[in-house]
Formats: sequence, C-alpha cells, structure tokens
Amino acid sequence: MYRYIERRNKPRTVPMQVLVLGFPPTRIALEKLGYNETNHGSTFFGKGKPYGRAEWDQLLGHCMAVTDMPHVLFAEELIAAYPDAKVMLTTRDADRWWKSFQDTIGGMLAIPLGDLPAHLEATAGRDREFWGLAYNALFGTNNVTEEMAKKRYIEYYDEVRSLVPKEQLLEYRVGEGWESLCRFLEKDVPAEPFPNVNDTQAFQDHMKKLIKDYQMGN
Repeated sequence: MYRYIERRNKPRTVPMQVLVLGFPPTRIALEKLGYNETNHGSTFFGKGKPYGRAEWDQLLGHCMAVTDMPHVLFAEELIAAYPDAKVMLTTRDADRWWKSFQDTIGGMLAIPLGDLPAHLEATAGRDREFWGLAYNALFGTNNVTEEMAKKRYIEYYDEVRSLVPKEQLLEYRVGEGWESLCRFLEKDVPAEPFPNVNDTQAFQDHMKKLIKDYQMGN
C-alpha cells in the first residue's frame, strides 16, 4: 500500500502548487491534470521540531501536490511553507463522511489488537499503526464517538478556511466534476469523465486482496 522513497538531503525539483486539505482525496484527478507526483497517504513517523519550508521541501520536493492524511494534520504548516499554493477543501456532509470513515479506517481501528487473523496482523499492521496515529492526532483520542468526530470534522474545515485567502481557496464538493476544479487551477477540462473513486470500495478491495494473497501463498 505504501512505497518507500529516500528523500534525505534531496532538493525540491518541482514547485508545490496544490494543497488538498480535506476529505476525500483527489489524487487521481490531480495527476490527470499534470500534477505529478501527488503525495497521498505518506507515512510520516517520528517526533521532532515543527517542519518549515526546508524540511517540507526535503520530504516532498518531488511532489507538485499533496492530498489526504497525514497532510491534513499539517494544514497550518503546509500553508505557511507554500503561501503561493492553491488550497482545496474537498467537502461532503458530515454524516456521509462519518459513514465512510466507519466503513473503512474506523472499522479497522475498532478491531482490538490480536483479534485479526495472524496473517492480517502481519500484513496490515503498518496500515493500522499509520491510521491509528493519524486519527488520534486529528481527534485527540483513540476513543472517538460519532458526535465528537463530526464536531472535529466541522472545526477542522473552519480552521483551514481561516488560514487561506478566499481567492486561493476552492471548496470542492464531491461529485462536482471537472469544471470548477479546472477553472480554479486554470487547466483545460479533460475529455474523459472525472475519476469517481469509491474510497470505501477501494479500501475493502485492498483488505480482500490481503486475504486472497495470503490464501494463495498457503
């Protein structure tokens, strides 16, 4: 699910142009518009001083855009590091977001450690560690309730709105298609349909593949 890229002491090679700081991500659409590479779901582990421009450039210097977790946890830092980047908030109703979360990451995190089959603990353990850390940072607890999560979801979007000049911010509602996105990014509208990726289905397919790969290997 993840791939390792060595970025120590590397310079920035492309400009950072788009920060997608909302749920769900739009990586595939951005890459079709030429924002290569778009960083999605990187694993940022460890503790230390807050990142500035130099540290973000070293980590993300090969990327023209970022989207999804864990970048949403660093909205203020990324906006400060790249003040000329355009910022997108991909929005949807809090109830729909909560259902999607419960059907994917929330459901996985709700399973106690040790209750997954041993082969899934071994292969999905890194995923669990990443998502557990990320959502603990977002919610401030591992024992999140629906009310708490929806409240934090709304607060987060208001926080990002307060950090970005209106002319640099697009609130993109899921299902709008290419037009508003391309107008904001000053890109031609592609002839192909907008890539509507079902996040829930993609996550569940990933888990099924882990099980299938294990079964085929035994």
